[in-house]
Amino acid sequence: MQFGKFLRKQRKDKQLSLIDLAKRTATSSSYLSRIERGLRNPPSPAVLRRLAQALDVSYEQLMEQAGYLNNTLREDPVWYGGINHQQWQEAVSTLSDEDWTDVWALIQNKVARRKQGHSS
Repeated sequence: MQFGKFLRKQRKDKQLSLIDLAKRTATSSSYLSRIERGLRNPPSPAVLRRLAQALDVSYEQLMEQAGYLNNTLREDPVWYGGINHQQWQEAVSTLSDEDWTDVWALIQNKVARRKQGHSS
């Protein structure tokens, strides 16, 4: 199921309006509406955490529905640079939207440097 449809179903099951959910999650109702209509990508993990609390659903379920997790990651003991999946998940779940912007900038910088032949 597309994340926006899943989010709408969860919200309606809890009998919340977009405005109610926006207030509970410190987001805008127009942003949530665009997500539900598939006009925006799923939100960052930080916003998903607030949505999970407001909708009384598990954070992991929202992360999976949003495409941040998949069954392979949850079932296999995958390591990312010496960090196992559980450690990675615990760390990223605490990041704010601003942190995610910084992380993305760092990743882009690393990729650009690798393309230029730099080792780090």
